[in-house]
Amino acid sequence: MSKRRLRIDVAFDNATEALFVLDAKRRVVFFNKGCVELCGCPAEDVLGLPCLFTSDTGITPLGTVTGALAPPDEIFSEEVLAVPKYFVNRQTGQSLAKLVNFHRICSDEGDTYVLGIVIDVPKAKPPIEVSMLTQVHAELGALRHALRQRYRLNSIVAKSAAMLRVLEQINAARQSLVSVALIGEAGVGKEHVARAIHYESEHGSKAFVPIDCQQLPPDEVRSSIERLLGSDWNEITPVSALHPGCLYLQHVEALPRELQQRLLDFLAGDSGRAFRQHVRLIVSSERDLAEAVAADRLIESFYYQVTSLQIAVPSLRKRLEELRLFAQHFVEESNRAGGKQITGISADVWTQLEEYSWPGNLDELREVIVAAHSNCKGSVIAASDLPLRFRSGLDAESLSPSTPSLFEPLSSLLQRVERQHVEAALQQAKGNKMNAAKLLGLSRVALNSRLEAFGLSSDGSDSET
Repeated sequence: MSKRRLRIDVAFDNATEALFVLDAKRRVVFFNKGCVELCGCPAEDVLGLPCLFTSDTGITPLGTVTGALAPPDEIFSEEVLAVPKYFVNRQTGQSLAKLVNFHRICSDEGDTYVLGIVIDVPKAKPPIEVSMLTQVHAELGALRHALRQRYRLNSIVAKSAAMLRVLEQINAARQSLVSVALIGEAGVGKEHVARAIHYESEHGSKAFVPIDCQQLPPDEVRSSIERLLGSDWNEITPVSALHPGCLYLQHVEALPRELQQRLLDFLAGDSGRAFRQHVRLIVSSERDLAEAVAADRLIESFYYQVTSLQIAVPSLRKRLEELRLFAQHFVEESNRAGGKQITGISADVWTQLEEYSWPGNLDELREVIVAAHSNCKGSVIAASDLPLRFRSGLDAESLSPSTPSLFEPLSSLLQRVERQHVEAALQQAKGNKMNAAKLLGLSRVALNSRLEAFGLSSDGSDSET
C-alpha cells in the first residue's frame, strides 16, 4: 500500500461521517470509525464481506450491516447515486434512517471501487429525489425492521389490514402450544406461516415435521404418524433439533378417519398429555374445515381438537398493496445467490403485475419473478424479461369475454342440487331424519349440519319407525 493511499485511509478513518469502500465484487475493503459507531460492530468483522442488494437483512449474522452498505447495480455505470437506507446498531438495536451517497471511483491502476458516505436524510423541502426502484427497496427494508422489532417475523411481508390481523394471530399463537388451523388458497404461504409460528416460539429449536395428507400415500401417512406417536415423550433428547416440536398436517381434510380417531384416542391418554407439552399441532386446508365436518370427512371432535385457533391467510388478490413488496422481496431473494444483482422492476412491469389476478398467489408470483430475474440482462427487470407463461395468462385474462357467463357457478349449482336432494329424502322418509340420513348415506350429525346450512327446519322425528 502506498504512502498516499495510507494517508487517505487515515483521513477517512478519522472523518466524522460514516465512510466505507467496496471493491468491484461488492466486498468491503474499508470501514471507518464512523461506520463502527453507526453499526455497532468492529471493522474486522465486516472487512471482506460481500454487500448484496437485499433488504432481507436477517439472513446472515451481519446482514443488517452488509445490506445497508449495498449499492444498486447502477453505481457501476453511473458516478453518483443517493439511496435511502436503514442502519440497525447491532449493540443497541436502534434503527436509523440514513441517506447513502454512493460514488464510483477508480484507482490509479484502473480498478473500480464504490465509496459510500452516510449522511442524515435532508429535511429541506422539496425532499431529495430518489428513484422509484430504491424507494421500494427502502420501504421493504423499513417494513422488515418494523416487523422484526414487533414480532421478530421479518420473513413475513405484511402491510394490508388482513395480513396485519394474521400477524397478530401468529404473535398470539407462538406464545403457547395451542393447536392452529390455517385456511387459505393454494400458494398463499400457509406452510410459511406455520413455520413462523413454530420457529418463533420457545420450542423453535425442535424439529418441524410436515406431513401432506393429500399427496402422500395413505400407508406412508399412517406409518409417519404412528412413528411419531410411538416416541417416549417423557424422555429428554440430548439433541433438541432431533426432537419434534411441531406436527404440521397439510390438507388435513384428506387424513383418513381412522387416523383422526387414532390421534384423538392418543391425545386423550397419558402419553398424549406428555405429547402436548412438547409438540404443537398445526393443520392447514384450502377450504373451511366446517364443510369437511358436514361432508363427514372430518370427525367433529377432531375438528374441535385442531381448530383452537383458526387463521385465514388471504389470497394475493386481497392484499394487492403488498404485491410490490413481495415482488421486490423475490428479486432480492434471487440476488442473494450472488451471481446477478438486480435493483428492481421497471414501471411498465409493475403495471402488468398489478393487472394480473394471480390464481397461483405468492407461489406463482415467485416463479414469475425468479424467471424474469434469470432472463434479465440489465440491472432492472423489463417487460421483455417476463416469462411466456405470465404474458400468456395476462393476455388470456384481457381477452376473456365481458358478457355474463351462461353457466351457473359450480358451487351454487351443487348447493342447490344438494338442497333439493335433502328435501326429497326428507319427504320420502316422511320427516324422519334418521331414515332420511340413511337414504342419503349420511350420519345424523351431518344431516343436521346440512339442514342448518340450508335454513331448513330441524323439526322432525329422530327415531326409526
